[in-house]
Amino acid sequence: MEQNKSQIDNLLSSISKLYPKYIDLNLSRLRNLLNKLDNPQNKLPPVIHIAGTNGKGSTLIFIKSIMQEYGLKVHCYTSPHLIRFNERIIISNRQIEDNDLLKTLKEVIEINNNEKITFFELTTAVALLTFSRKKADFCLIETGLGGRLDATNIIKRKILNIITSIGLDHEEFLSPYLKNIVTEKCGILSKNIPVVISKQNSRYKSNLLKHRVKDINCKSLKLKPIPKNSSLGLEGNHQNINAQTAVTAIKYILKDINNDIIKKGLRKTFWPGRIQKLTTKNNFISKSNEILIDGAHNIEGAKIINYHLNKLNVGKWNFIFGMMNNKNPKKFIDIIETHIEKIIFVPIQNQKNSYQPEKLKIMLKEKKFIAKADKDLKSAMNSISSNKPLFITGSLYLIGEVLRLFSNKKLDF
Repeated sequence: MEQNKSQIDNLLSSISKLYPKYIDLNLSRLRNLLNKLDNPQNKLPPVIHIAGTNGKGSTLIFIKSIMQEYGLKVHCYTSPHLIRFNERIIISNRQIEDNDLLKTLKEVIEINNNEKITFFELTTAVALLTFSRKKADFCLIETGLGGRLDATNIIKRKILNIITSIGLDHEEFLSPYLKNIVTEKCGILSKNIPVVISKQNSRYKSNLLKHRVKDINCKSLKLKPIPKNSSLGLEGNHQNINAQTAVTAIKYILKDINNDIIKKGLRKTFWPGRIQKLTTKNNFISKSNEILIDGAHNIEGAKIINYHLNKLNVGKWNFIFGMMNNKNPKKFIDIIETHIEKIIFVPIQNQKNSYQPEKLKIMLKEKKFIAKADKDLKSAMNSISSNKPLFITGSLYLIGEVLRLFSNKKLDF
């Protein structure tokens, strides 16, 4: 097992060296590779394709949970992973086994033959090839970044598209303007495939989406309500919107499904790192009366955290914060600062493009809260105050580091 894991890690590391940029939105490289693999993207179970800025993964996992409750087998493709790469590829309701992943990685790398290709493009090919060879009732695919030129948009045979919450993120690749971001996200849409559009947090965004859908001339499905007295397995008021989107998709796909099955699926949904409450299973942290983690890294994510903490209304929090340097920490902190008593900035392990703690401290030196820079996550957690709850946020990579620190070697969902 450990040998397989080591080989997988080495192969994944080698893939990242095939192309100078981590992200370069272009479908031609992947199209060439998939041609050599006999186009597995055309041999998938019925596909539901999900794009958006926030809520893609949560919406997907709600759909998966309901489908499982209904008795279906589902393939899923999500990103990024929190602890291990296997999380990205779900085969018939279960994470891909190391043996299968290792075998398919080797096959695709060999066929690619050192051609230039990004990490996400090649690993998308691995997922598609795996999905094409394994039986399932449905295939749930989440875009990596954007939509129009995202690697997952190589799939054209679909039964439903979904657009979740839209906001500003990855502006350096997409655009600093919402109108252009909407165009990119809606690049997964086509005339003959219906779409579910999540409820947006502004009329402007809703209107942008309506106009784009009208231009494409695809059918937009009316949102269905969540069954009465439903309880959601995911925390946060925003999850009601994601659950409603999922329920609308489910009721379109599975016409005869009953509300009891939907309610069970919604209640059993688990998606780590999204307003997740941690329990102290070891002595690593004994000082905090509550620990919440969330992988939010953009403005919409900060708004969700702010809303949730307003609702909890337990006073000021300790924060541990780390962020990638292509994000905007100042705007993020501006939104949540009323909840912060003390914040400790940390680097993100194994991420050379994360902000250095001292730089974050300098950027936010005008703030009234206590700010400290620390050398790493473990040191920061050991120095938190004893009488305040703790919130850790800023990056999904940081959340993965937290979960590893909590002795989680594998996440099951």
